[in-house]
Amino acid sequence: MGRSESTHDDIESNLDSESSTWRDWAAVIAWCVLGYLFIILTVIGYFNPSILPIDPTSLLFNKNLSPFFAYSHGSGYFPKPQGFKIVALVPFRYHERTEILDCYLQKNLVHNHGFLDQVVFVPQTHDPVSLEWLQTTVMETPGYAIAPPGQDMDWKITRDNVMYIRIDGDIVFLEDHTIPTIVKTKLDNPESLMVSANVVNEAALAALHSHPGVALPYLPELHHVKQTSGFKERISQGWRASGLPAWEGPASFRVRKGFRPPFEGHRWLLPAEPGSDRDPIAASVYTDTGPTLNDWTVAAQQHYSFLHHLETNHLKRYKFPVWVDPTEPISQNFGCFWGEGCVGSS
Repeated sequence: MGRSESTHDDIESNLDSESSTWRDWAAVIAWCVLGYLFIILTVIGYFNPSILPIDPTSLLFNKNLSPFFAYSHGSGYFPKPQGFKIVALVPFRYHERTEILDCYLQKNLVHNHGFLDQVVFVPQTHDPVSLEWLQTTVMETPGYAIAPPGQDMDWKITRDNVMYIRIDGDIVFLEDHTIPTIVKTKLDNPESLMVSANVVNEAALAALHSHPGVALPYLPELHHVKQTSGFKERISQGWRASGLPAWEGPASFRVRKGFRPPFEGHRWLLPAEPGSDRDPIAASVYTDTGPTLNDWTVAAQQHYSFLHHLETNHLKRYKFPVWVDPTEPISQNFGCFWGEGCVGSS
Protein backbone atom coordinates (compact mmCIF):
# COMPACT_ATOMS: atom_id res chain seq x y z
CA MET A 1 0.00 0.00 0.00
CA GLY A 2 2.89 2.26 0.80
CA ARG A 3 4.35 1.64 -2.67
CA SER A 4 1.07 2.60 -4.34
CA GLU A 5 0.98 5.86 -2.41
CA SER A 6 4.61 6.53 -3.40
CA THR A 7 3.83 5.94 -7.07
CA HIS A 8 0.80 8.23 -6.82
CA ASP A 9 2.96 10.92 -5.25
CA ASP A 10 5.54 10.55 -8.03
CA ILE A 11 2.85 11.00 -10.70
CA GLU A 12 1.49 14.12 -9.00
CA SER A 13 5.05 15.44 -8.68
CA ASN A 14 5.69 14.87 -12.39
CA LEU A 15 2.42 16.58 -13.29
CA ASP A 16 3.29 19.55 -11.11
CA SER A 17 6.75 19.68 -12.70
CA GLU A 18 5.31 19.60 -16.24
CA SER A 19 2.76 22.28 -15.33
CA SER A 20 5.51 24.45 -13.89
CA THR A 21 7.62 23.97 -17.03
CA TRP A 22 4.72 25.01 -19.26
CA ARG A 23 4.10 28.07 -17.10
CA ASP A 24 7.77 29.00 -17.41
CA TRP A 25 7.71 28.64 -21.19
CA ALA A 26 4.44 30.57 -21.42
CA ALA A 27 5.99 33.39 -19.41
CA VAL A 28 9.07 33.40 -21.65
CA ILE A 29 6.93 33.48 -24.81
CA ALA A 30 4.74 36.24 -23.39
CA TRP A 31 7.76 38.38 -22.52
CA CYS A 32 9.24 37.78 -25.98
CA VAL A 33 5.99 38.86 -27.64
CA LEU A 34 5.80 41.97 -25.45
CA GLY A 35 9.45 42.74 -26.16
CA TYR A 36 9.06 42.47 -29.94
CA LEU A 37 5.85 44.50 -29.77
CA PHE A 38 7.62 47.26 -27.85
CA ILE A 39 10.49 47.28 -30.38
CA ILE A 40 8.01 47.59 -33.26
CA LEU A 41 6.12 50.41 -31.52
CA THR A 42 9.40 52.18 -30.74
CA VAL A 43 10.49 52.06 -34.38
CA ILE A 44 7.09 53.31 -35.54
CA GLY A 45 7.09 56.01 -32.89
CA TYR A 46 10.54 57.21 -33.90
CA PHE A 47 9.97 57.43 -37.65
CA ASN A 48 6.29 58.46 -37.63
CA PRO A 49 5.13 59.43 -34.13
CA SER A 50 1.85 60.90 -35.36
CA ILE A 51 0.52 57.33 -35.83
CA LEU A 52 0.63 56.59 -32.10
CA PRO A 53 -1.23 58.35 -29.27
CA ILE A 54 2.01 58.46 -27.22
CA ASP A 55 5.70 58.35 -28.08
CA PRO A 56 7.16 55.05 -26.76
CA THR A 57 10.73 56.31 -27.19
CA SER A 58 10.05 58.93 -24.53
CA LEU A 59 10.03 56.08 -22.00
CA LEU A 60 13.68 55.40 -22.81
CA PHE A 61 15.03 58.80 -23.83
CA ASN A 62 14.50 62.41 -22.83
CA LYS A 63 13.14 63.18 -26.27
CA ASN A 64 10.52 65.57 -27.60
CA LEU A 65 8.57 64.89 -30.76
CA SER A 66 9.81 66.61 -33.88
CA PRO A 67 8.21 70.05 -34.24
CA PHE A 68 7.52 69.23 -37.86
CA PHE A 69 4.85 66.82 -36.65
CA ALA A 70 3.07 69.53 -34.64
CA TYR A 71 0.19 69.63 -37.09
CA SER A 72 0.38 66.17 -38.56
CA HIS A 73 -2.54 63.80 -38.28
CA GLY A 74 -3.44 62.94 -34.71
CA SER A 75 -1.27 65.52 -32.94
CA GLY A 76 -3.94 68.13 -32.32
CA TYR A 77 -4.47 71.78 -33.21
CA PHE A 78 -2.33 74.67 -32.01
CA PRO A 79 -4.34 77.96 -31.98
CA LYS A 80 -2.82 81.31 -32.88
CA PRO A 81 -1.11 82.68 -29.75
CA GLN A 82 -2.44 85.95 -28.37
CA GLY A 83 -0.73 89.01 -26.88
CA PHE A 84 1.63 89.80 -29.75
CA LYS A 85 1.59 90.26 -33.51
CA ILE A 86 3.11 87.92 -36.05
CA VAL A 87 4.54 89.70 -39.09
CA ALA A 88 6.15 88.19 -42.18
CA LEU A 89 9.09 90.10 -43.69
CA VAL A 90 9.50 89.25 -47.37
CA PRO A 91 12.55 90.50 -49.33
CA PHE A 92 11.18 91.12 -52.81
CA ARG A 93 13.19 90.77 -56.03
CA TYR A 94 11.36 88.87 -58.78
CA HIS A 95 7.60 89.07 -59.17
CA GLU A 96 7.55 85.83 -61.19
CA ARG A 97 8.66 83.84 -58.15
CA THR A 98 6.87 85.86 -55.49
CA GLU A 99 3.61 85.27 -57.38
CA ILE A 100 3.88 81.66 -56.19
CA LEU A 101 4.72 82.62 -52.60
CA ASP A 102 1.82 85.10 -52.61
CA CYS A 103 -0.65 82.19 -52.63
CA TYR A 104 0.83 80.78 -49.41
CA LEU A 105 1.11 84.19 -47.73
CA GLN A 106 -2.53 85.04 -48.36
CA LYS A 107 -3.60 81.62 -47.12
CA ASN A 108 -1.76 82.26 -43.83
CA LEU A 109 -3.20 85.74 -43.15
CA VAL A 110 -5.33 86.18 -40.03
CA HIS A 111 -8.48 87.04 -41.98
CA ASN A 112 -8.05 83.69 -43.75
CA HIS A 113 -7.74 81.90 -40.38
CA GLY A 114 -3.95 81.92 -40.47
CA PHE A 115 -1.24 83.22 -38.12
CA LEU A 116 0.05 86.27 -40.03
CA ASP A 117 -1.26 89.63 -38.84
CA GLN A 118 0.68 91.41 -41.56
CA VAL A 119 3.04 90.79 -44.48
CA VAL A 120 5.66 93.48 -45.14
CA PHE A 121 7.49 93.34 -48.47
CA VAL A 122 11.02 94.79 -48.55
CA PRO A 123 11.81 95.77 -52.18
CA GLN A 124 15.30 94.84 -53.33
CA THR A 125 14.87 95.56 -57.03
CA HIS A 126 14.48 98.52 -59.37
CA ASP A 127 12.70 96.56 -62.07
CA PRO A 128 9.57 98.61 -62.96
CA VAL A 129 7.49 95.57 -63.95
CA SER A 130 8.16 93.78 -60.66
CA LEU A 131 7.56 96.93 -58.60
CA GLU A 132 4.27 97.59 -60.41
CA TRP A 133 3.16 94.03 -59.68
CA LEU A 134 4.05 94.48 -56.01
CA GLN A 135 2.22 97.80 -55.72
CA THR A 136 -0.92 96.36 -57.29
CA THR A 137 -0.85 93.22 -55.16
CA VAL A 138 -0.42 95.17 -51.91
CA MET A 139 -3.27 97.54 -52.76
CA GLU A 140 -5.59 94.60 -53.44
CA THR A 141 -4.69 92.57 -50.35
CA PRO A 142 -5.67 93.58 -46.78
CA GLY A 143 -2.78 92.86 -44.44
CA TYR A 144 -0.09 93.51 -47.07
CA ALA A 145 2.32 96.46 -46.80
CA ILE A 146 5.55 97.73 -48.37
CA ALA A 147 8.51 98.81 -46.25
CA PRO A 148 9.26 102.56 -46.52
CA PRO A 149 12.07 103.60 -48.90
CA GLY A 150 15.53 103.46 -47.37
CA GLN A 151 14.72 100.54 -45.06
CA ASP A 152 16.13 97.93 -47.37
CA MET A 153 17.58 95.88 -44.49
CA ASP A 154 14.67 94.06 -42.91
CA TRP A 155 15.86 94.23 -39.29
CA LYS A 156 15.68 98.05 -39.36
CA ILE A 157 11.89 97.89 -39.39
CA THR A 158 11.48 95.44 -36.52
CA ARG A 159 9.57 96.39 -33.37
CA ASP A 160 9.34 95.06 -29.83
CA ASN A 161 6.63 92.55 -28.87
CA VAL A 162 6.35 91.40 -32.47
CA MET A 163 7.33 87.97 -33.72
CA TYR A 164 8.81 88.14 -37.21
CA ILE A 165 9.08 85.44 -39.82
CA ARG A 166 11.56 86.26 -42.55
CA ILE A 167 10.46 84.48 -45.72
CA ASP A 168 12.60 84.82 -48.82
CA GLY A 169 10.59 85.99 -51.81
CA ASP A 170 11.89 83.08 -53.89
CA ILE A 171 10.24 80.42 -51.68
CA VAL A 172 7.85 78.41 -53.86
CA PHE A 173 6.36 75.86 -51.44
CA LEU A 174 5.17 75.77 -47.82
CA GLU A 175 3.54 72.87 -46.05
CA ASP A 176 0.17 73.76 -44.54
CA HIS A 177 1.58 73.68 -41.00
CA THR A 178 4.91 75.41 -41.67
CA ILE A 179 4.13 78.83 -40.19
CA PRO A 180 2.21 77.53 -37.12
CA THR A 181 4.99 75.01 -36.50
CA ILE A 182 7.83 77.53 -36.63
CA VAL A 183 5.89 79.88 -34.32
CA LYS A 184 5.28 77.09 -31.80
CA THR A 185 8.90 75.97 -32.00
CA LYS A 186 10.13 79.52 -31.30
CA LEU A 187 7.80 79.81 -28.30
CA ASP A 188 8.98 76.43 -27.01
CA ASN A 189 12.65 77.47 -27.42
CA PRO A 190 12.87 81.06 -26.10
CA GLU A 191 16.63 80.75 -25.60
CA SER A 192 17.18 80.46 -29.37
CA LEU A 193 17.70 83.79 -31.13
CA MET A 194 16.19 82.39 -34.33
CA VAL A 195 14.43 79.21 -35.39
CA SER A 196 14.92 78.18 -39.00
CA ALA A 197 12.53 76.10 -41.04
CA ASN A 198 13.52 72.94 -42.89
CA VAL A 199 14.61 74.61 -46.13
CA VAL A 200 15.84 72.70 -49.17
CA ASN A 201 19.32 73.80 -50.29
CA GLU A 202 20.30 75.21 -46.89
CA ALA A 203 23.96 74.83 -45.94
CA ALA A 204 23.24 73.31 -42.52
CA LEU A 205 20.90 70.71 -44.03
CA ALA A 206 22.80 69.90 -47.22
CA ALA A 207 24.11 66.61 -45.86
CA LEU A 208 20.70 65.52 -44.53
CA HIS A 209 19.01 66.35 -47.83
CA SER A 210 21.70 64.35 -49.64
CA HIS A 211 21.03 61.03 -47.91
CA PRO A 212 20.12 58.02 -50.08
CA GLY A 213 16.38 57.87 -50.51
CA VAL A 214 16.11 61.64 -50.08
CA ALA A 215 18.36 62.71 -52.96
CA LEU A 216 17.43 60.91 -56.17
CA PRO A 217 19.97 60.37 -59.00
CA TYR A 218 18.83 63.23 -61.25
CA LEU A 219 21.12 64.17 -64.14
CA PRO A 220 21.16 67.28 -66.35
CA GLU A 221 19.58 67.14 -69.77
CA LEU A 222 22.51 67.17 -72.21
CA HIS A 223 20.86 67.94 -75.54
CA HIS A 224 18.18 70.46 -76.34
CA VAL A 225 15.04 68.77 -77.66
CA LYS A 226 12.74 70.89 -79.79
CA GLN A 227 9.23 70.74 -78.36
CA THR A 228 5.86 71.85 -79.64
CA SER A 229 4.32 75.05 -78.29
CA GLY A 230 1.65 73.05 -76.47
CA PHE A 231 4.28 70.93 -74.74
CA LYS A 232 6.25 74.03 -73.72
CA GLU A 233 3.12 75.56 -72.22
CA ARG A 234 2.41 72.45 -70.15
CA ILE A 235 6.00 72.31 -68.90
CA SER A 236 6.08 76.01 -67.99
CA GLN A 237 2.90 75.66 -65.95
CA GLY A 238 3.65 72.30 -64.33
CA TRP A 239 6.11 71.13 -61.72
CA ARG A 240 5.41 67.41 -61.50
CA ALA A 241 8.47 65.28 -62.16
CA SER A 242 6.34 62.39 -63.41
CA GLY A 243 5.77 64.29 -66.64
CA LEU A 244 9.47 64.36 -67.48
CA PRO A 245 11.13 61.88 -69.86
CA ALA A 246 13.95 59.57 -68.82
CA TRP A 247 17.50 60.88 -69.01
CA GLU A 248 19.49 59.92 -72.09
CA GLY A 249 23.24 60.12 -72.44
CA PRO A 250 26.50 58.18 -72.58
CA ALA A 251 27.17 55.57 -69.92
CA SER A 252 30.47 57.28 -69.10
CA PHE A 253 28.82 60.61 -68.21
CA ARG A 254 29.64 62.04 -64.77
CA VAL A 255 28.95 65.43 -63.19
CA ARG A 256 32.36 66.74 -62.16
CA LYS A 257 33.72 69.89 -60.59
CA GLY A 258 33.11 72.99 -62.68
CA PHE A 259 30.28 71.44 -64.68
CA ARG A 260 28.54 74.14 -66.74
CA PRO A 261 24.83 74.26 -67.66
CA PRO A 262 24.41 72.40 -70.98
CA PHE A 263 22.02 75.04 -72.33
CA GLU A 264 19.53 77.61 -71.06
CA GLY A 265 16.34 76.05 -69.74
CA HIS A 266 17.74 72.53 -69.45
CA ARG A 267 15.92 70.09 -67.19
CA TRP A 268 17.09 67.44 -64.75
CA LEU A 269 15.91 63.92 -65.49
CA LEU A 270 16.03 60.49 -63.86
CA PRO A 271 18.04 57.88 -65.81
CA ALA A 272 16.44 54.52 -66.48
CA GLU A 273 19.51 52.80 -64.99
CA PRO A 274 21.16 55.10 -62.46
CA GLY A 275 24.89 54.65 -61.91
CA SER A 276 26.64 54.60 -58.56
CA ASP A 277 28.48 57.92 -58.85
CA ARG A 278 27.07 59.73 -61.86
CA ASP A 279 24.89 62.37 -60.21
CA PRO A 280 26.38 65.44 -58.44
CA ILE A 281 25.66 64.34 -54.87
CA ALA A 282 27.04 60.83 -55.34
CA ALA A 283 30.11 62.26 -57.07
CA SER A 284 30.68 64.74 -54.24
CA VAL A 285 30.50 61.99 -51.61
CA TYR A 286 32.25 59.07 -53.31
CA THR A 287 34.79 60.69 -55.65
CA ASP A 288 37.49 63.36 -55.55
CA THR A 289 36.42 64.84 -58.88
CA GLY A 290 32.82 65.61 -57.97
CA PRO A 291 31.37 69.01 -57.00
CA THR A 292 31.04 70.23 -53.42
CA LEU A 293 27.71 70.10 -51.60
CA ASN A 294 27.26 73.86 -52.10
CA ASP A 295 27.60 73.61 -55.89
CA TRP A 296 24.70 74.65 -58.13
CA THR A 297 24.42 71.12 -59.53
CA VAL A 298 23.81 69.70 -56.05
CA ALA A 299 21.17 72.37 -55.42
CA ALA A 300 19.41 71.47 -58.67
CA GLN A 301 19.45 67.77 -57.82
CA GLN A 302 18.06 68.45 -54.34
CA HIS A 303 15.25 70.62 -55.70
CA TYR A 304 14.20 68.09 -58.34
CA SER A 305 14.32 65.34 -55.71
CA PHE A 306 12.09 67.42 -53.44
CA LEU A 307 9.52 67.95 -56.20
CA HIS A 308 9.54 64.20 -56.85
CA HIS A 309 8.84 63.43 -53.17
CA LEU A 310 6.22 66.18 -53.02
CA GLU A 311 4.33 64.67 -55.94
CA THR A 312 4.50 61.14 -54.49
CA ASN A 313 3.53 62.36 -50.99
CA HIS A 314 6.82 61.24 -49.43
CA LEU A 315 7.79 64.42 -47.59
CA LYS A 316 8.23 62.33 -44.43
CA ARG A 317 11.73 61.61 -45.76
CA TYR A 318 12.64 65.19 -44.81
CA LYS A 319 11.39 65.03 -41.20
CA PHE A 320 13.77 65.07 -38.25
CA PRO A 321 13.72 66.34 -34.63
CA VAL A 322 14.85 69.79 -33.54
CA TRP A 323 18.51 70.39 -34.36
CA VAL A 324 20.04 72.83 -31.90
CA ASP A 325 23.12 74.84 -32.96
CA PRO A 326 24.10 73.03 -36.18
CA THR A 327 27.75 73.37 -37.16
CA GLU A 328 27.04 74.87 -40.59
CA PRO A 329 25.65 78.41 -41.12
CA ILE A 330 21.88 78.79 -40.83
CA SER A 331 20.09 80.20 -43.85
CA GLN A 332 17.94 83.31 -43.48
CA ASN A 333 15.56 82.10 -46.17
CA PHE A 334 12.93 81.16 -43.60
CA GLY A 335 13.54 82.13 -39.98
CA CYS A 336 11.45 83.15 -36.96
CA PHE A 337 12.66 85.64 -34.34
CA TRP A 338 11.48 88.30 -31.88
CA GLY A 339 11.86 91.94 -32.86
CA GLU A 340 13.64 92.91 -29.64
CA GLY A 341 16.05 89.99 -29.98
CA CYS A 342 17.03 91.03 -33.49
CA VAL A 343 17.58 94.66 -32.50
CA GLY A 344 19.65 93.62 -29.49
CA SER A 345 21.90 91.41 -31.62
CA SER A 346 22.56 94.03 -34.28
